[in-house]
Amino acid sequence: MNSKNLEAFVLYMPRQDALSRKAERTLVLSSQEQMISAAQALALGETYDKLRWNVKTGRWQRVYPGVYATFSGELPRRARLWAVVLRVGDYAVLSHETAAEIQDFASQPSGKIHVTVPLRVTPTRWSELHGVVVHRTANWRAEPQPPVSETVLDLVTSVRTLDDAYGWLSRAITQKKASPGMIADALAARKKKVRRAWLEDALTDVSDGVNFPLERRWTRDVERAHGLPTASRQARRGGGDGFRYLDNYYEEYNLCAELDGMAFHLPEDLARDRRRDNETKIATSAETFRYGFREVANRPCDQAEQFARALIKHGWQAGALRACNPLCPVASLIATVHDAKA
Repeated sequence: MNSKNLEAFVLYMPRQDALSRKAERTLVLSSQEQMISAAQALALGETYDKLRWNVKTGRWQRVYPGVYATFSGELPRRARLWAVVLRVGDYAVLSHETAAEIQDFASQPSGKIHVTVPLRVTPTRWSELHGVVVHRTANWRAEPQPPVSETVLDLVTSVRTLDDAYGWLSRAITQKKASPGMIADALAARKKKVRRAWLEDALTDVSDGVNFPLERRWTRDVERAHGLPTASRQARRGGGDGFRYLDNYYEEYNLCAELDGMAFHLPEDLARDRRRDNETKIATSAETFRYGFREVANRPCDQAEQFARALIKHGWQAGALRACNPLCPVASLIATVHDAKA
């Protein structure tokens, strides 16, 4: 939704007679959920007296200064969104959680209404809009509604945690609202690239099934950062379905850490994943742990602590085990191991 484009359409399109103005008004109202700004109404032939009369008689209702609903009664959700866009004005477009809502990949309506304006624009009237968040950005696009790929990037780069970022990326991709390639192209065009390395790894992992980003994070952030044993990578073993290549095989401890080659799985993939685990057991008689991008990239310390416990259970002495920072959960495990040996 973009108020400026529609206002420009209304202000500059030639009007030859009352019939053409009526057609323009119908077009504007139908595209804006029956909401209209005072500037648009005046350009369509209304007068200030007529605006006041419409409100006084109850035919219209004033939602914000200069913004009207051309009907009585409660405002539907999308009419409320249009009222905000028209009030902020000056190139305002819905964005972030609210854009995801109207693009149908949000799990619920956004608690606050998010709109974005160009960086050069400083609306002076947004402070009166309770429950509205106005973003200013150099990535603003002159389109009535931002592409889903842009909405995804807005969300991934603005949410507080990587888990939240993963959730938005996952919903957009698994619901087929945007492809990894579309999001990657939008990322390449961004002037400000927040969480770029994380995004590039996630998109590479989901787009072609290549394990490299996830394997690199497992080796660096789980194994090496916490002093775990070094696994054999892509270990070749025979199984019931032919030769298999095990992502991380800890042969001495009879353990495997298998990494999902796809960052985001659909429910129908679960049966395939279970078969893969069963075949690993046939190939190695090893106990298998499975980790995805979300676990390894977002919370490597938690996975290190869990897998270290499995290694200890299978005979590892944990002499090299270390916490990567004072808050790392591995620190508690080290204390437990020391107490057990004392």
